[in-house]
Amino acid sequence: MSKHQKVAKAGSAGRGSRVTSLVLLIVSLALLSYPVVATVLADYNNSENARRYAEEITESATPEMIQQLRSKAEDYNADLWATGHPVRQENPEDPAYQSYKEQLMTSDHSTTMARIQIPDVGIDLPIYPGTTDDVLYRGAGHMYNSDLPIGGESSTSVITAHTGMVNASMFDNLGKLKEGEPVYINVLGETLRYRMTGYEVVKPEDYDAVTYEDGVDKLILITCTPYGINSDRLLVTAERDHSPIEEGEVPDGWRLQLSWWMKLDLAIIATIIAIAVWSTIRRRKNLKAEISG
Repeated sequence: MSKHQKVAKAGSAGRGSRVTSLVLLIVSLALLSYPVVATVLADYNNSENARRYAEEITESATPEMIQQLRSKAEDYNADLWATGHPVRQENPEDPAYQSYKEQLMTSDHSTTMARIQIPDVGIDLPIYPGTTDDVLYRGAGHMYNSDLPIGGESSTSVITAHTGMVNASMFDNLGKLKEGEPVYINVLGETLRYRMTGYEVVKPEDYDAVTYEDGVDKLILITCTPYGINSDRLLVTAERDHSPIEEGEVPDGWRLQLSWWMKLDLAIIATIIAIAVWSTIRRRKNLKAEISG
């Protein structure tokens, strides 16, 4: 058999196999890449929604409007303290719940209550009133009948978000937050700084874990744990730090933050690509050797 015939035979035999392998490779990479790409895009959109909220407050809300909303929120929190923060269900038919959802809203079209940023673990989310499924699929939720997140003496605001969603990070990295690291709340054009003071893991039905302390201004951040199992709840506490916030201290924009599973996914993709490249090089060497022989 001539060298030309050998080349033609080898090429014809391997062409179908190469096409099939290429299609399988592309499909595999697309399936593996989707969760990472979807999560990164969702995180970017959530961060942009949070940033736009802060921007709109600065640009459109008048000082008089902000003062009116703040005074109304302070009265709301004072009533909660006086009544002992009773546990109530989120009932759309309840006038009290509807009144709560209007708190801190600068217009009839507003849906965002505040913004939470935790730069050390890459969290930047809008905060919406309530903790319904619809809310928690869009960002962080404020627990009904906890204090509105405006700060103040004897204020405890409870913020919750999901962990383990397939297309958004939300509070995935909350458990990495270390003692002393800052948590920022942007509300009504003001930025409040809190610092992480501790955490505990409790059962979902342990409502007593959320405490309200006289004279303490704090946040309680809640998410599910362990990752992917979600049988318990992680409660992270942060107390107010009144020292001045320096210019540039709070990042204003999205920053890429990769969770452990995203890094693992990318490592698997890189391994598959490396194997595919190695296989291609090896196949070409074998083909040359066969032709030469």
